[in-house]
Amino acid sequence: MKRLIIIITCIVTAIAVYASPPMLNVESLFDGRYNDNKSVTISIYKNNGNYYRGMTVKNNPGIVKRIADTISKDVPRAKEYSDYNGPDGQYTSLQIVNYGEIIYIGLQRDKHGGAFFFIQGKEKAFK
Repeated sequence: MKRLIIIITCIVTAIAVYASPPMLNVESLFDGRYNDNKSVTISIYKNNGNYYRGMTVKNNPGIVKRIADTISKDVPRAKEYSDYNGPDGQYTSLQIVNYGEIIYIGLQRDKHGGAFFFIQGKEKAFK
């Protein structure tokens, strides 16, 4: 009986962890700290069950570095990860699974201190 209770507790705990919000480090980048920064443009869309947040940074290598550092904290949770250095810049992408849905995270950095960063997935993955 004691073993059954332990097994049930483990299963319930695993389900609760699997069903929890993603709590990604990159989500903190949309906490409002860049809302008044003239080098940053932020876009947030919810449409037909999809959720998208994007950030464009122009000529601000400090912010681009903070974004890249924050993304690196989420890499251990990634199902898929790639980082590519090309002649025009660096490209980083992650896929993180939550609620059985994939959250896509991407960062495209240019050589002039600019970048395009996004988080996208089904709304269900973010609840």
